[in-house]
Amino acid sequence: MALVVAFVALAAAVVPVAGLGIGAAVAFSAASLLVFALLVPLRKQHLASVAEAARLRAEIREREEEATRRDADWHAYVRTQAEAALQEAEFLVAERVPAALGRGEIPPPPESEEPLAVELAKWYDRLLADVSEVVGDREESQRIALVELASRVQTSAHRIQATVSGVAERHPSDADLLEATMQVDHAATQQARHAQSLKVLCGEWPGQQWQKPLALVDVVRAASGRIVSFKRVEVTGDPDVGVTASVVEPLIHLIAELLANATEYSPPRTSVPVTVRTVQRGAVIEVDDGGLGLDEYRLAEAREVVSGRRLLGVGDVGEIPQTGFAVVGRFAHRHGLGVDLGPSPYGGVRAVILVPLELLKTLAPAGTAGRVLPTPPPAPVPAEA
Repeated sequence: MALVVAFVALAAAVVPVAGLGIGAAVAFSAASLLVFALLVPLRKQHLASVAEAARLRAEIREREEEATRRDADWHAYVRTQAEAALQEAEFLVAERVPAALGRGEIPPPPESEEPLAVELAKWYDRLLADVSEVVGDREESQRIALVELASRVQTSAHRIQATVSGVAERHPSDADLLEATMQVDHAATQQARHAQSLKVLCGEWPGQQWQKPLALVDVVRAASGRIVSFKRVEVTGDPDVGVTASVVEPLIHLIAELLANATEYSPPRTSVPVTVRTVQRGAVIEVDDGGLGLDEYRLAEAREVVSGRRLLGVGDVGEIPQTGFAVVGRFAHRHGLGVDLGPSPYGGVRAVILVPLELLKTLAPAGTAGRVLPTPPPAPVPAEA
């Protein structure tokens, strides 16, 4: 349109020029046509430039939109990967690391399809395997050291017992000396029991074995000889029910721990009654204390431990070690003994030990020729037993 207007303007300008002569008019018209001919391609180039500029602006706009979309996608991807990695790290700290440090079964990582989480899980698996190995080696070294220390203490106690027994044999008529040697022997018995308890919590078991079955009432008496307040224990029940030789020593130690607990929490001048009786599933030994008892929460926790459903080790008994129930649970779990706790009619706690039928032996009635008490193992059996 602009070219047409320019051409009209040039044509209008011919009128004044015509007065100058035909030649001049023709020359002016030719020049005008030449200018018009030059403007046409310029116009086309201008239109092409405008169209190209519009196309470039549209392309730039598309690229900006694409860049914005890619930036949003990248931020979303980074956020997803970060969330997956954070979830994996939180699960590692909350569940997997404690399991590795506690030598338990390490739970698998949460399922994820995110590449970063998958790679982190693999790396964490290798890390946890190394942690478990290091912890296992350290615990084994500590366990061996504790077992060796306990064995030395136990051996020392046995030597003390052997020495005082020799002194008593050389001076049988000295009543004061005999009383003193008995007290020393009894103290050595406590020392040996505590050392043996430590070994049990470390996974070791009594090496001494009884040769013949022993009546359950005699098992209780032998156990009472391994505690401080042995004179307070009163045992009643069927004297003809015995237990197989292989379980005599573990059962003595188990009952000794329960008796020690019962005498400790009962009033000092009260007795601790122990009853032995038979039931359809075997025989039960009931130990009652006259203490204040346990609240519902502590009683439930203690039942888990003594039954063997929750096994405790040396590292689980506290800074002031309470090994009794932990040792009881270990023996119960290993030898198939049923141990439970409940309220006692005397106001405290009643411990019930179930000895299954397969571990029982019927003994000859007391006083008959066939009833011969078996010889106890060399140690650690106190004189009172």
